[in-house]
Parts: sequence; structure tokens; C-alpha cells
Amino acid sequence: MGCQTSKYQVEASKRNASLQPPSKIISIPQAADEEQQRLRSIAQCDEQISDEQEADREQDEKKVKLLLLGTGGSGKSTIFKQMRILYGSDKTNDDLRMYGVIVRSNIVTAIRKLCLLTRQLGYEKKLDEESAAATAADLSDISGMTPKEAYDQIIAHLVDTNATNAFPEIPQEQADRDWVGTSTRAGIQANLDAQQFLQHVEAIRVFWQVS
Repeated sequence: MGCQTSKYQVEASKRNASLQPPSKIISIPQAADEEQQRLRSIAQCDEQISDEQEADREQDEKKVKLLLLGTGGSGKSTIFKQMRILYGSDKTNDDLRMYGVIVRSNIVTAIRKLCLLTRQLGYEKKLDEESAAATAADLSDISGMTPKEAYDQIIAHLVDTNATNAFPEIPQEQADRDWVGTSTRAGIQANLDAQQFLQHVEAIRVFWQVS
């Protein structure tokens, strides 16, 4: 009948199917080799991680750990800093520049407080007396600056900052000789204070001596 499949058509379709290539041929030995390589790679990574962890553990055991206990202001940070200075790594030039900037900034901060206390306690008149006595005895400082002049300069430029004229910049020759310079690690304010220290170093020295 026309609606039924003849045996010739069935045999032809079987022959065509046998002639088509398989969609994927799997080689069992090749698949086994790939699996073994994958397992070996995992084992190597695991062994490497274990070795690194063991090395880190041994290195950590060699460290001396110190726990500092105490209330605020008892000196814990000071002891820690001293330990770093005594037993820490060698300081680089960048470290030394940063320390220099911070020291100069601390001096400027201290001189500001000293001038404020001098004004609050009413010691400005004593500065006038000391300056007059030094001038009379011809004992002025080698800079030619009296303690009162040094105080007035610091007050005008570092404390009240109400000076009418800007203080002269640091001479280039002096700036070239200065080994500290600036340090980005010290911060913006510390670098500004360090620059002001160089500008007013003579006034700071004179006033500090009579304080």
C-alpha cells in the first residue's frame, strides 16, 4: 500500500545510517590519561599549599611576641617605639627625612604653646626687661635679635599669623644644604611647620634660650 513503508525503504535507511560518522568517539585510554593528569595537578597544588603553610608556621614560631598591658598614657607606645629603634630594621634615608620633618614640626608646635603661655601669664614685660638689660650690657645674641624681638616675630608669624608683611623665603643656598627637605609620609601640616621652622629658626632659638 502507498501509506506503508516497504522493506526496501527500511533497508535503505539502515544503510544510510551505517554510512554516517558517529557524533563523538570516546577513547577510553585517552580519557583515563586526562583524569590521571588532572589528579596529579591537584595533588601538586595541594602539596605546594601545604609546604607554604608549613613554612609560614615555622617562620611565625620564630617571632617573639610581646603583649603590653597598661592604662592610657602609661608608656606602651613609647616602649614599642624604643624596641623598634633598638631591634628593628635599619632606617632608610626616607625614614630619616620623615623623622626630621616631624621633629621640626614638634618644635614649632612647642614654641607656639610657649608663646601663648608667656602671653597668658603676663611675662611679656619680663621679656622687655631682659631685652633692655641685654642691650645695655651689650650681650645681644649673635643674630642681633633680642628675646622680645624673637617673641614678637613668632607671635606675628606662627601664633596669631597677623603679620602685615610676608616673612622672607628660605635662601636657596640654605635650602640646598638642608638634608631633611620634605616628606610626604609626614603629612601636609608637618611639612608646613617644618618649612616655617627653617624660616624662623633664629627667633625660635633666641626665645627658647631665655624661656
